[in-house]
Amino acid sequence: MSTAKRRERDREKMRRRILDAARQLFVREGFDNVSMRRIASRIEYSPAALYRYFRNKREILSALREEGFARFVERQQRSRKRFPDPVERLRDGARGYIGFALAEPDHYHLMFSTSCGQVDLDGEWAASSLRSFHMFRDLVVECAATGRFGEVDVNALVFALWGQLHGLVHLIATGQVAALSKGADLDALLDRIIEFGLRPVPDFQQFQSQS
Repeated sequence: MSTAKRRERDREKMRRRILDAARQLFVREGFDNVSMRRIASRIEYSPAALYRYFRNKREILSALREEGFARFVERQQRSRKRFPDPVERLRDGARGYIGFALAEPDHYHLMFSTSCGQVDLDGEWAASSLRSFHMFRDLVVECAATGRFGEVDVNALVFALWGQLHGLVHLIATGQVAALSKGADLDALLDRIIEFGLRPVPDFQQFQSQS
């Protein structure tokens, strides 16, 4: 291996260590309570040397959110390939959203539970987050075009569906769904909750029969 490649490999390894340490600290102690010095101490690194990789902790958080959204976009793309029907994709996407949140809680927390004012929302740090949102919004537009949700403002529908999922994830992650639905089949319950959120307006069946 050449000196240049070895140096680049070592740089990537250190960058990864910084991101992993920062992710754990941001989630457990809160972004505002973590300093660059605290991150450097976690990996036994010089605080001054940390700035060779990131300008500040805002940039570190932005990089972590972008990394999480890039992973989530991969799930969205797989769902789009599997299901040509938009409503079925939305249903699968809801399950995927919950699955991602439970499988990668740290990334999910930094993606959706940190303030937009704490991160950079343009350029390289927001490419995947914006792509993820627009993929979701475009899917909701497709579903709305079927008449399933009746006459509805698309922006209102986008945030209503997203808000339902985000709240449900919180209830699951804090154990409240399991504790308050003792004896219930949780997987079946989640399916019914998702179906409730996607229920058609009363005249949708008539709309289908006429189309």
